[in-house]
Amino acid sequence: MKKNLWKEELVGKDSYQLMNLSHPEVDRRVIAEMEAGVDVYYDRRWGATAILTDWMGENLDLIRHKRILILGAGIGAETLILGRYGKHVWINDLAPVALELCGEQMEKNDLKNFTTLIGCYEDLDLPEVDLVVASFLIYNKETYQAMRSFMKQQQKCDLILVNERLDPFPKFLSEETHEIVFEKDGAVGVLLQRSTALA
Repeated sequence: MKKNLWKEELVGKDSYQLMNLSHPEVDRRVIAEMEAGVDVYYDRRWGATAILTDWMGENLDLIRHKRILILGAGIGAETLILGRYGKHVWINDLAPVALELCGEQMEKNDLKNFTTLIGCYEDLDLPEVDLVVASFLIYNKETYQAMRSFMKQQQKCDLILVNERLDPFPKFLSEETHEIVFEKDGAVGVLLQRSTALA
């Protein structure tokens, strides 16, 4: 049976065309990039991201008409809801192929208000934004240090982070003023209101 590249699914409360990440063409491009030495970890869609998009669908006022930076976006579904309701989104990832596929998914849904940013987010010259969104980015010492570096450098804007309670995420939370906005199936969503708080 031939696999379709696209499938219509709900993201939040809206219907989108989602890329089938187990399609042979997607696998071919991802494997070629990994074999070329791009040091990234690919997953199919994170369960935490689905919980995040459901929550965003209930809280659209937090994202509506905002300039949004998405860290470690991969081929994420969150980019769709953020692209539909945000003013402009900057999509970051370390993997060029992930960003190409993410861009194709955005365009398939008639979303053109995005810019891709390739590289380690803590090392990039990032745009001025109103909101930062990140899904499952703190899971070891290196990713913790990357996020700490980002937090020290970034402008005063709000952040929505979703993660599992893996070390050192609890340590990160102990160092930042935050509000837990959801906790479900191991995923913890936090809002850091840095637009009104000191770093």
